[in-house]
Amino acid sequence: MSDIERIPSLRKNAKQGVPKRKPRDMTKPLAESGKTSDAPAIAPRAAVPEPGPSDDPALSVELSPEPEPQVQPRPQAEPQQAEPDGAAKPTAERAPEPTPEVPAGAPPLTMRAMFARVEPAFHEFRNAAYGCPAEHMNDHIGDEGWTRKQMLSHIAAWHDLTTDRLIKMSLTGQPVPLDREQEAINAAAARVALGKTAGEVLKDVEASYARLRRQMLRMTDADLRLGDGWAAERIASNTYDHYAEHMADLAPPVPLPGSSARR
Repeated sequence: MSDIERIPSLRKNAKQGVPKRKPRDMTKPLAESGKTSDAPAIAPRAAVPEPGPSDDPALSVELSPEPEPQVQPRPQAEPQQAEPDGAAKPTAERAPEPTPEVPAGAPPLTMRAMFARVEPAFHEFRNAAYGCPAEHMNDHIGDEGWTRKQMLSHIAAWHDLTTDRLIKMSLTGQPVPLDREQEAINAAAARVALGKTAGEVLKDVEASYARLRRQMLRMTDADLRLGDGWAAERIASNTYDHYAEHMADLAPPVPLPGSSARR
């Protein structure tokens, strides 16, 4: 016997004569198909009824929509009352400072009142100067006095001098005395006018006043009252008081009867 014949076969003996299993009809339940006799039939699930209105009166009340919140006006804060234990006290409105009384003839002590005096006085003086005929600008005022052109140069010089002193006062907080004698100041102004035309001197008057006015616009009422009203005195004496002093000098002389002098 060969080795192949001695190796037992792993093949199992086929069962001869056993009928084959009949395939089950998958469309029938197990009980009907004969698989088992006690398998319960599976009934289809019943449809769940939709929830209806509850019979409980407490639950049948419908919810009403919530009202929209209304904006209440913000109450105005009442003034705080003084508390005995040192609490906050109501803030009192600060009363405006009373305007000091100005004696008759004294210069104003507020810038508003000062401008109300200076501005119209300068415009009146300027119009009178421009209204004076040019041929009379070199005429002497009185006997051996200044010419009208020299008088106008004198006005411009004191405009500039007043401006310089007010600027120094704003820096030091103290009145500023003159650094020269008045006669020396007037003599220098008269010499300046000799080398200028009448039109140039008139322009000097306007330019010097504009410079003084700009400095006055920078000043406060407190500056005006500094040093017992020193600044107010300086502005008044070198503007409207000074113009009134020389206004008559701008009137041309009245020609004699029968003369051919022109006005």
